[in-house]
Amino acid sequence: MNELARVLGINLLASFAARLPARVGTSIQLMLVVAGSLLPLWPLYRGWVQLQDLLAYAALWMTLSVISTLIRLNTMTRRSPKTPFFALHYSIMIGAFSLVSGAWAVILLFEAGPSGGWFSLIPTACALLLANAWSLADGWFVRGGNRAAKLWQVLLPGYLRFVPVLGATISGAVLILGDAPQSYRLIAAAVLMLIIAGIDITLAVASVRLRPGP
Repeated sequence: MNELARVLGINLLASFAARLPARVGTSIQLMLVVAGSLLPLWPLYRGWVQLQDLLAYAALWMTLSVISTLIRLNTMTRRSPKTPFFALHYSIMIGAFSLVSGAWAVILLFEAGPSGGWFSLIPTACALLLANAWSLADGWFVRGGNRAAKLWQVLLPGYLRFVPVLGATISGAVLILGDAPQSYRLIAAAVLMLIIAGIDITLAVASVRLRPGP
């Protein structure tokens, strides 16, 4: 797992984060979360992207969440005999269902066709990737989240994130395959992004409490 962290550049980010005050690290995390989850509303409002594009974007969001959770499960300090079981359960339950939802998102993307402005999501997708990497590097490794977190605190975010992705995938399939009016798809996409932003901002703020006191 340390090799995976090195490949993802988390060790390099951690060495940089260690030189920053804790408040600065938290501010960077919040800015990346906002950029990755709220800014997609702008190209949606402008009509550059549509529901099918954001369903694929949500699949990326869930994939990054699964990877981050598995890294946390394998590097947390407060382990118990139950930890391997719940790690396996999470991998099968959330990992497999996320894979199915992601496959459906890709099918719907090809069914409806990617929008012409899908490339506008590339900067926010990079922010999303950085937000996950920074959360691991700064909050988890540098600030001691890996020493303070309990098992349920590591697992809960993945389940919270999976629920809206599953709901959005099912709703998206109904709206896209059922040729629902574009206004309905717009509302569904906006609600999805707002829920994603709400979950990520809440978890980013809550993660500060996982850090041991000075």
